[in-house]
Amino acid sequence: MNRRTLAAMGMAVLIAGALTACGGEGEGGGLNEQPLPTSKVPTATIVSPEDVNQQTLEGGYSIKATAVEDPTTPAAGIEVQAESRLMAVQVELENVSSDDAMTVDVANAVVTDDKGIDYPAIAGARDGEISSPDLAKGERASGWIAFQVPKDAKLKSVTYRIGLLTTIALTAELPQK
Repeated sequence: MNRRTLAAMGMAVLIAGALTACGGEGEGGGLNEQPLPTSKVPTATIVSPEDVNQQTLEGGYSIKATAVEDPTTPAAGIEVQAESRLMAVQVELENVSSDDAMTVDVANAVVTDDKGIDYPAIAGARDGEISSPDLAKGERASGWIAFQVPKDAKLKSVTYRIGLLTTIALTAELPQK
């Protein structure tokens, strides 16, 4: 026998040995023949907006959406683009228990529609805008945050982000009219 034949026979023996070790025959190839476990389909948990507002405490901070003006009257000098509307959410921000101060800046807020699209806040777009120095532990601030959104957007929630490197996102469902 020449070397090629010996190499081919050796390879055939290796393959046959590997197939034997795996079972080689029958469906499943010798793998665990147990049927796969069936998993339960998860069911949605319905949470009311009031419950969501109670669950917005994260990192010692909280947000509550207390009112919505949709549309709202723009502050002097603010023009709303065509096919858009200006709306505002009255929020209450609180540093409930964190030793780190909470920055109050409308630029940290977005409003989200029913399709999951975020719209950023527009600073100075509505009178009565929320403003405050940083909130120390136990302090709170309330006021309006305005957003320019498409005329047909169906808005669901407001989110306020805290921090630059490690972001805490506080979200509250919008009160329904």
